[in-house]
Amino acid sequence: MLHLERIKWGRIALAWLLFALFMMGLVYGQAVSRGAAVHWRTVVLVPLLHSLLWALLTPVVFALASRFDLTAGRRGWLTKFLVHIGVGIALTLGYRAAYVLLLRLLAVPGTEVSWSAIVASLNVWVPMYWMLLLAAYALEYYDRYRNRSLEAAQLETQLVQAQLQALKMQLNPHFLFNALNAIAALTGDDAKAGQRMMGKLGQFLRVVLDHSDAQQVTLEQELQFTALYLEIEQIRFSDRLRLCYEVDSQARPALVPSLLLQPLVENAVRHGIARNPDGGTVCLRAARQGDRLQLAVYDDGPGAPGPDGAWGIGLRNTEERLRTLYGARAALRIDTAPAQGFTVWLDLPFSTTP
Repeated sequence: MLHLERIKWGRIALAWLLFALFMMGLVYGQAVSRGAAVHWRTVVLVPLLHSLLWALLTPVVFALASRFDLTAGRRGWLTKFLVHIGVGIALTLGYRAAYVLLLRLLAVPGTEVSWSAIVASLNVWVPMYWMLLLAAYALEYYDRYRNRSLEAAQLETQLVQAQLQALKMQLNPHFLFNALNAIAALTGDDAKAGQRMMGKLGQFLRVVLDHSDAQQVTLEQELQFTALYLEIEQIRFSDRLRLCYEVDSQARPALVPSLLLQPLVENAVRHGIARNPDGGTVCLRAARQGDRLQLAVYDDGPGAPGPDGAWGIGLRNTEERLRTLYGARAALRIDTAPAQGFTVWLDLPFSTTP
């Protein structure tokens, strides 16, 4: 069934007006080339009448295209085809009759009102009906293609959002499990520190829940989340955990995936600081390089003797989120070696708009 209500009739009127202007130039050129007298009624009124009448008939043809849809399947196709043949001839006869009568009323030179004048060039104008019929079906196919493309894009966006949400939700239980284990261990040794850590954890979780639907936040907000998490870890490690922030002010408005840094910082604390009796330093770096955002999470711990995958869900999840959100436009790189510390480098497109 054709969706005729979506057709912009103003565009159809404009198309017929352009056709009339083209025909005016053609009629004028033919008259000049023959050396014949140029009558303005012939040059102007004849093309205008052609276009006006067909413009009025176009909605009728489109309605017939919808009523007797030749693209709806094989069932009844022959009957519909014969209907279009008969209607095409009838409409063209009506058009020619109206055309000749109007020319006569407007006193266009050389106009003759007779059956022969009405039937003359009927074979030229019957194809116009079929051209309009094809135009109706072409517009319908284009409309279907555009709608399917839009639906496909919407489905793809929804799929990406679902994948990102699933990846993001993996981080929350993982972090919460680790944090509760740390609180349980700390409570036995220092009940007050355990209570403070529980209070900070509740504050952190409230912030996370307030932004649970946001896939992207500003780097400034992300740094605030991360700092709140590090406050929790500082209660646990006290002066064994030293922090370093090297953040370019131009980088702070950039949009980044929500909870991007937290799992990387958590890895740095667990694998870099917790293993060292003397503790160590965790450093966050951020800088804008043209249209790129450079992020780094560094710890001066023992480094990673094994493959990257040995560092667990945090890195794998971060890499997958970047791939899903940015594709090939983002990269994650690891620099590490035994006794050389561990650095996660992130290279993202710089953007301040979602």
